[in-house]
Amino acid sequence: MSQTTWSALTTLPGEGPARALAAALEQLDPPPYGIGAFEIEDNSGLWEVGLYLSDAPDPQVLNALVAQFGGKPFVISEVPDVDWVAHVRRELAPVEAGRFFVYGSHDADRVPSDPGRVPLQIEATVAFGTGHHGTTLGCLRAFDRLVDQGIHPAKVVDIGAGTAVLALAAARVFPDAVVIASDIDEVAVDVAEANVAINGLEGRIECLEAAGFAHPRLHEVSPYDLIFANILKGPLIELAPDMGQHCAKDGLVILSGLLAVQAEAVVAAYNAAGFTLIAREDIGEWSALVLKRN
Repeated sequence: MSQTTWSALTTLPGEGPARALAAALEQLDPPPYGIGAFEIEDNSGLWEVGLYLSDAPDPQVLNALVAQFGGKPFVISEVPDVDWVAHVRRELAPVEAGRFFVYGSHDADRVPSDPGRVPLQIEATVAFGTGHHGTTLGCLRAFDRLVDQGIHPAKVVDIGAGTAVLALAAARVFPDAVVIASDIDEVAVDVAEANVAINGLEGRIECLEAAGFAHPRLHEVSPYDLIFANILKGPLIELAPDMGQHCAKDGLVILSGLLAVQAEAVVAAYNAAGFTLIAREDIGEWSALVLKRN
């Protein structure tokens, strides 16, 4: 028997009010089973707060609460009972990014036989990074071009790895490199480990739960010749000093997860941390950057 789910969304000016509202929503009875607060990536300064409930919420209670924090009235919706992962699997076609061919198991019969191609099997899951989004695609294309230019990193790390598609690509192209995939989310780490196994790369990629470089193993292996970070503008800028500390001299970083209009701010932060921009590609509204450690 299916269970109805309800969502409620609002927007507020600034991180402080959004975090405070999210904390207040945790006190509801019955409590929501999911609450999130996220910056809207359009330079408006607005934050979105959303919650998911198993019972229809009382609009008056929610709107009285959000009014205390200067937010707009909640938009409440009934969420269809859909197996989204199965739906996405049906909709996703393989992605080609230079030598890389990213596919799901439902498209295994379409994998090219050309030995110069690098197939990567990634299943649609709750973790980010199937290759279809402009950010992941941009990172793969940037990496493909660097490989054509002759790079040969000995140590690679994918920060905020999600499905670990970028770490998988590095491990396939550079079989002798040390490759680490880390993510702040425990579920993403489990997904990454599953994808490592699916692609027959057990023992080749270490999957770690960590925020940025905050893990003993990441410090032990540092400095890195190549760093991937496909996250968001804010965390990318916050990580810039750490990137400078953990990237080898003449090492490279491939960054995405940012809108094209945000690229200059990210580049400025990395210039200050000792990097020089050497390549940029915009795919739709998204941007992928390649920078070199001075």
